Amino acid sequence: MLVHWKTLSSKFYNALLKVYADHNLLDKGKELAKRMDENRVRFGAPTLDALVKLYVEAGEVEKAESLVHKLSIQNHIKPIYNTYMTLLDSYSKKGDVRNSEKVFNKLRQSGYTGRIRMYQVLLHAYVRAKAPAYGFRERMKADNIFPNSVVSTLIAATDPFVKKKSISDLLD
Repeated sequence: MLVHWKTLSSKFYNALLKVYADHNLLDKGKELAKRMDENRVRFGAPTLDALVKLYVEAGEVEKAESLVHKLSIQNHIKPIYNTYMTLLDSYSKKGDVRNSEKVFNKLRQSGYTGRIRMYQVLLHAYVRAKAPAYGFRERMKADNIFPNSVVSTLIAATDPFVKKKSISDLLD
């Protein structure tokens, strides 16, 4: 396509970046991002999302988070909801409560409030870390979010004041 057209839209680059992310080809993705910069292709929110997915799939979550910070400031773009959720999911799977909370707060500062999925993913981080989530229900009520059955179960799992019911839970 580069032979026929001198410049390509960022849509084509984004699609290719997502393919590289799906197949865990970090080096090719980095190379493509450099080529985009050399060809002065605009880095927008979809490009940032594709780059974050590329780095997270390669296991470089911290690098992905710093990329979000740098590119959003440098290019004056607001990352899309999915970009933050990719980071939050990754930290949550590790049980990293501190970084999960940090990404969660960035989500809220960016105006992405009123979505229960981000609370659910954050609660998964607490469950995996086996850490208590003090005041989580009140925090949700303050944001006008009401827990569904899945979130209520997660809140109960992280509540240190709820009595354990099964013997296997008591042995933990």
